[in-house]
Amino acid sequence: MQIEQHELKQLLSEAARQGAMLAIEGMVCYHLSDACERLGISYNTLKRRISEGKIKTVDGRITGAELLRYLSQQSGEA
Repeated sequence: MQIEQHELKQLLSEAARQGAMLAIEGMVCYHLSDACERLGISYNTLKRRISEGKIKTVDGRITGAELLRYLSQQSGEA
């Protein structure tokens, strides 16, 4: 199978866009209520995970990188 040059450019452009979005996602800081929504857990569960040291906060917020770290850890345990 051979990829045409314009198809390759589209694939590379999409890969760059997705990489940039992932980098930006890691830098975003979420309020706890927003983090609950993204994680699919209750506020009480999030507070418990924070107090257990399973999720780390920065100035009372949670970074996107921390959410991704926690989610990847959770998927590895399943």
